[in-house]
Amino acid sequence: MGGTLAVGPATAEEVDEALGVWQHSHLIRRNGRPLPRDHVRLAHARMAAPGALLLLAREEGRPGSGIVGTILGVQGLTEDGAGPPQAGLLHLSLLSVAPDRWGQRVGRRLIEQLLAEGRTQEFSEAQLWTHADNLRANRLYRALGFRRTGRVKIDDWGELLVHYWRPLSAGE
Repeated sequence: MGGTLAVGPATAEEVDEALGVWQHSHLIRRNGRPLPRDHVRLAHARMAAPGALLLLAREEGRPGSGIVGTILGVQGLTEDGAGPPQAGLLHLSLLSVAPDRWGQRVGRRLIEQLLAEGRTQEFSEAQLWTHADNLRANRLYRALGFRRTGRVKIDDWGELLVHYWRPLSAGE
C-alpha cells in the first residue's frame, strides 16, 4: 500500500493528469483495448466543465501530483442524460483508480466523499451506470448502498450497462 491518501477537488491544471489515470485504468481493465478518441474527448470535456465536481484521490509521495483516482459528480438529467435537469439528482461517473491501487479502498473513499459533497449541495439521491461485467465496481456500489434499478442499456461497444440508484439521506 502507498502513502497517505487524500481526497479533494481537482484544480483546472490537474484535469489532464486525471484523464490519464482514467484512461490507464480502463486500458488495464479492458485487457489493453484503448478507449475511442471520442470517449476520451467527451470525458475531458465533462471533467473540465463548469459546475462539474471532479474529485481526485492523491497519494503522498507518488510521482507527479500523486493522482491515484478520479470521480465526477454532475447534476443528473432526465431521459438518461438527454433531458432537462432532474432536481435533487446527483449523477456519478468517471470513477477510476490506478490499477496498482485496486482493492485498497481508493474508489470507496472517492464515492463516499462525492456523496458527502452531494449532501452539502442538497442533492437527495444519486445514480450511476456501470458495466455489468465489472464485478469489482458492482460489489463496491452495492456495499455503499446503491441498488440496481433494473434499467439496462447497451454502450457503444455493444456491452451491457446496469443502472444503480440510492438516496442521500444524512443518516447513511
